[in-house]
Amino acid sequence: MLPLMLRSAAVLLSLLLVPTVLGQPRIAIVIDDLGHHVDHHAFTELELPVTLAIMPFTRQAEALAAAANNHAHEVVIHMPMQREQHDVQEQGVLDRFDSKAQFIATLAAAFSRLPNAKGLNNHQGSQMTAAAEQMNWLMAELRQRGLYFLDSRTTAATIAEQTAQQWSIPTNRRHVFLDNEPTLEAIEAQWQRAVLIAQNQGYAIVIGHPYEVTLEFLQQLQAASVQAVELVYLSALVSVNSSPAPSASTE
Repeated sequence: MLPLMLRSAAVLLSLLLVPTVLGQPRIAIVIDDLGHHVDHHAFTELELPVTLAIMPFTRQAEALAAAANNHAHEVVIHMPMQREQHDVQEQGVLDRFDSKAQFIATLAAAFSRLPNAKGLNNHQGSQMTAAAEQMNWLMAELRQRGLYFLDSRTTAATIAEQTAQQWSIPTNRRHVFLDNEPTLEAIEAQWQRAVLIAQNQGYAIVIGHPYEVTLEFLQQLQAASVQAVELVYLSALVSVNSSPAPSASTE
């Protein structure tokens, strides 16, 4: 039996060589939850066009953004938002306890930490992204700054993408979580799912997390010389008409 690494590489290559009848589809890879640890810098060194979603109030946020800029990677603000069944107010988190002034002040602080960000997506937020008033507050601020919005879709009840469309903000949604099960085999299966979605509709948006195994997978992807998909930054896909909603996933 082939060793795991060789089997993984073989499976990966077979996924990349799947033919498509739609021309070369595009996939944007977003890495969420960045900023807590110095080892997250490894993701900035990838030669793939990965979009780095940095949590604005973490210790490494500004250094990671600078490293991403040096490697010409795109940065988005990974904005903490209130999740379901969590009613404790927290600093640096957009929640239903905030007045409009507090809400906007928290956003302004995030923008000031990551001034070169091209857009914003939600960290958690299953309660907040379903709140109409607060989503309108958010989109007004994004429109004023010319930023796009990615709905991570942590709940089927989200109205965030719909609200962004109403504000004429470039937007789209997550189609696949790459590494909810952080094993190489599971990640490869999710990647195959993303490739099929991209082949069916022309594109897909994938969200991963700063796990060692996710980095390993992306390094293998980087080493593959033939691909059935074009990897792009998220900004290339946010103006694309949104696809049918994927199933909700655990935050």
